[in-house]
Amino acid sequence: MKYIVVSETNKASRNVGKFILEKDLPKNTNVIKTKNSVLELESDLKSIKDAEIVIVASSHKSEAGLPMLNAHFTGNFGEDVSHGGARQTLSIASALYQRAAVLEYAKLQAEDGRLSGYRVGIEATHHGPTLDLPIIFVEVGSTEEQWGDLVACEAAAKVILKLVSSAPEKVPVAVGFGGGHYCPQFTKKLFEEGFAFGHICPKYAAGNLTEDVILQLITKTTPKPEKVLVEWNGLSSKQRKNIISVLEQHEILWGKA
Repeated sequence: MKYIVVSETNKASRNVGKFILEKDLPKNTNVIKTKNSVLELESDLKSIKDAEIVIVASSHKSEAGLPMLNAHFTGNFGEDVSHGGARQTLSIASALYQRAAVLEYAKLQAEDGRLSGYRVGIEATHHGPTLDLPIIFVEVGSTEEQWGDLVACEAAAKVILKLVSSAPEKVPVAVGFGGGHYCPQFTKKLFEEGFAFGHICPKYAAGNLTEDVILQLITKTTPKPEKVLVEWNGLSSKQRKNIISVLEQHEILWGKA
């Protein structure tokens, strides 16, 4: 079963949901409407046992305020849970669905000049909820202006409808360590080399990664990653040593990105 989550308290989610709810959805798809924050969906989703994918329509917010059409997975690498979820816990990252989402965003942007000002791509794993479910956020950002842009919100709805209407293409799967929040190196590999990325831990979150969290990036990515990529110049020497030592201790092959 595939699930779409629409939050009535989130402006972008609400606008995306309007386009979704007017369509006839596949029989294997359920829509969950909630008044809860998109960061606090545990109570809405805790009883789900049969999810192939849970897709959350959401806003993206950033201080830079750049217009964005993006997708990412959820989880907390460290102790900070100010944006929901549990400490040092990742949700399940369904890599093929994230790739399908951003490729569809890019396709829609190429077809509609009104979307030309938006940046399309993936983000590193961040914020809650943290659930033992395959969950992905499909977002419109990064300010009130974009959350109210019905062209962008309709594009997000089309992306979500694409994800529930067809199976994503099977391609090599990777996880990544290092780099910035918007994962430029890994995004480039997605678009140019055909990789699908599961969890990505950026440099700012890689300071004190425990062995368990490092392994979660791999064990909580599906399908099982074929590559573990370390962005060499996107990590400090101390961060690299910590990550690589855990990978090699568990005989996990890795490569430089």
